[in-house]
Amino acid sequence: MFGDETRILQLEWMFWTYPTIIFLGLVIALFAALIVLDLNHRSLVPTKGFLPYYTTRGDRIFLGIAFVVIIGVLWLVFVPLPMEYSLIPALAAFIITVVWG
Repeated sequence: MFGDETRILQLEWMFWTYPTIIFLGLVIALFAALIVLDLNHRSLVPTKGFLPYYTTRGDRIFLGIAFVVIIGVLWLVFVPLPMEYSLIPALAAFIITVVWG
């Protein structure tokens, strides 16, 4: 009725390339590391960095991921270079936000 029911996972809706798989794997690994880190060393006290408000570790990681997405979209719109080069400023923004944010 809905296609081939013998398959458990149907992923034809997305074009899976190696960079896509690597990026998804890194995001999953980041969240797994955050879970392990939070279980061992709770981030209960918000800290103040260069961001204009107090943040926890999870807040800074969320903002870092948002910065990576924003930089990627802006790169696609305004920069005529390949998308892979956007990883340099995006990862720099992510690391700066997570460490010093």
